[in-house]
Amino acid sequence: MIARTALAMVLLLANGTTMAKGVAELDPGTLRNYQDIKTWHERYLSAEQGRQGRTEALRTIVRSGSLGERGLQRIFGDFKGRMALDPRIPGVEKTARLLASSNRSQVKGHTRELLYAANLHTDGRNTLVQMSRKLDRAWGMTDADIVLRNRATGLYGRIEVKDYSLRSQISNQDKLKVQMSKMGREWQRTGQLQFWMNRHGITPELQRHARRAGIVTLSSVATGSRVPPGTQSFDQALARIDNQFARTAQVRALSGSAMVGFGAAMLWEALPGTVSVIREVATGDASTADWMRLGSSSSYTFGGAGLMSSGAAMLLAPQLSEVAQSKIYGLAPRLGWLSVASVGVGVGIDWLRYRRGAISSDQFWKSAVRSSAVSATALAGAWVGGIAGSYASPTGAALGAALGGAAGAAAAEVAGGAVLVEIERRKREEFNRVFGDTVSRSYGYVGVRAE
Repeated sequence: MIARTALAMVLLLANGTTMAKGVAELDPGTLRNYQDIKTWHERYLSAEQGRQGRTEALRTIVRSGSLGERGLQRIFGDFKGRMALDPRIPGVEKTARLLASSNRSQVKGHTRELLYAANLHTDGRNTLVQMSRKLDRAWGMTDADIVLRNRATGLYGRIEVKDYSLRSQISNQDKLKVQMSKMGREWQRTGQLQFWMNRHGITPELQRHARRAGIVTLSSVATGSRVPPGTQSFDQALARIDNQFARTAQVRALSGSAMVGFGAAMLWEALPGTVSVIREVATGDASTADWMRLGSSSSYTFGGAGLMSSGAAMLLAPQLSEVAQSKIYGLAPRLGWLSVASVGVGVGIDWLRYRRGAISSDQFWKSAVRSSAVSATALAGAWVGGIAGSYASPTGAALGAALGGAAGAAAAEVAGGAVLVEIERRKREEFNRVFGDTVSRSYGYVGVRAE
């Protein structure tokens, strides 16, 4: 029984090896169209080929299409050196198979996508994550030509590859605007940077629409070693992409750090009062004034905690996966605005307490001035610290902004307390002086009348 099983396994392995070899040695001349290439390629990959074998399959695909051996060597450099594209990256092989399409425009477009992807992959500044990713969103179906991750910042982005002449852009303007709007929604939902890269120039109308949608446009991008006049090389376009990633990372680090600093200061100030009033209310003998004080204090506490959480998430996001980043950058701004609204509710409740006489005018304005001072210095400290840290790295910008925001908030607390003490001292002195002058005048006037 064991001998028969062993024999069967040997025969299966031999059969599988023979099939893989047969597929690998299939004459490319028999691959006449896209369907032939797709069928052959899928059978070839079923044998679980390594990188070398899959790269050879890419060469076979290009040779079998309209580009032929000449296109393989002149356009793709035989997928060696700077064009050594890794076929194991999701979407690469699917895009390559489309070079066998009978539609010349599609072949031209997918050739450009592969050229950009190969140059991006070997450039070193970014990681090629995926090609031809399908995106099924509530606002419609679309696809991302190139998905990348910037290595210096950890942020993700998307490049939409186009080859539209100025005349074609005008005639297809409405369709292109719809696509740009979808990309803008993607930017808002996931926080992934969106780049619209075109072989030719871009009309002013489309540039304005892209800017409003939050899309970075890259026009007149050429490939190859010789760049025609009036165009930019793909390497120059990558440099602009890299700068955009760096600026975005810095802004997010500054924003997140400012939120952490401001939220921490507010939480530090509001939390003790919230705990105290909760204890009073828990006794069961709470008045309307107590409940209003609880509402005010808890609003500030929630706002501070929310800002801290949102800011911390933004600072940590670049170190996380693509899915985690998308969720954080989609939710963090909303949580931030909700926290700000909570602070506004607290201010509104304090105003009602002041109008009802539960707190004095001095108490209300002292609280407002103190909160404003903490906010301003926390933001200023985060900005200065972030700029100083950015000279080291994006991580240094985040750390510097966090420390600067916390230091600014702490300084405002200390300075604000000292200023309020000084104001109180001067007010007492002024009150005593006015009171003394009033008494002196009153007694002096009475004495004269008595005479």
